[in-house]
Amino acid sequence: MGGFMSSNSEHWIVDAGNTRTKLVVFDGDSLVGVISDDDAERHAIQSANDDQLPAHALVAASGELNAFWSDWCTQNRHDKSGTQRVFHLENAATLALETAYESIETLGLDRAANARAVTAEDADSNWLIIDAGTCITADWIESGEFMGGSIAPGIDLRLRSMYAGTANLPYPENWRELATEGVGLHLGLNTIEALLAGAIGGANAELQERVEAFHNEFGTFRVALTGGDAECLELRTPCPIFADPNLTWKGFHLILNDLVQKH
Repeated sequence: MGGFMSSNSEHWIVDAGNTRTKLVVFDGDSLVGVISDDDAERHAIQSANDDQLPAHALVAASGELNAFWSDWCTQNRHDKSGTQRVFHLENAATLALETAYESIETLGLDRAANARAVTAEDADSNWLIIDAGTCITADWIESGEFMGGSIAPGIDLRLRSMYAGTANLPYPENWRELATEGVGLHLGLNTIEALLAGAIGGANAELQERVEAFHNEFGTFRVALTGGDAECLELRTPCPIFADPNLTWKGFHLILNDLVQKH
């Protein structure tokens, strides 16, 4: 995001995830940039120094923010006219999300954002949302209502757990690079390939079976595929697949627009 200039018309999403904090910048409805961690903090400082803070910002964090973003929220919560600028989303219970989920207050914010995004994309279809990140979630949206889903270890967690839980299995640092070369879905011819066949191929087979089970029970629906490791998957399904790596952030942006309209 080098050379990126801030604008007072922007919307920011501060996505404080499990491992990284990302600053996602929207101009209108267009996602124009993503920066992470220290770079995100430097960008926020420079924007304040240039008097180019965003029109509105959503901080999506269910846990404690680090000191920088906590202070930033406090200092910039309102603009010069007193209008609320920064909205802190701490749990999904505050959202107007139609749901049958029994513990909405503990629902992951990313799962809620994904639901908001797909219903905006197509409110008439049922959806199975697969998000392949730190964990792999598969969530069912029926007639616009979030019904629940599943949470499983992500590909990297599977590899790290095998490394941590055994004496002789390595952790393949470059597994994502190997995955892009087509290694690891089915038959491993050495230890590294066997690990990838278990982690990547296993996750793919698990999700393939889940899609087929939903299809047998509910008929035709749409599959939304997102998350940083979604590109490692090769799902084959009769249901149309809507792949969008930015689905979660687009959902957060829609949530921010909802909150601004309420205020």
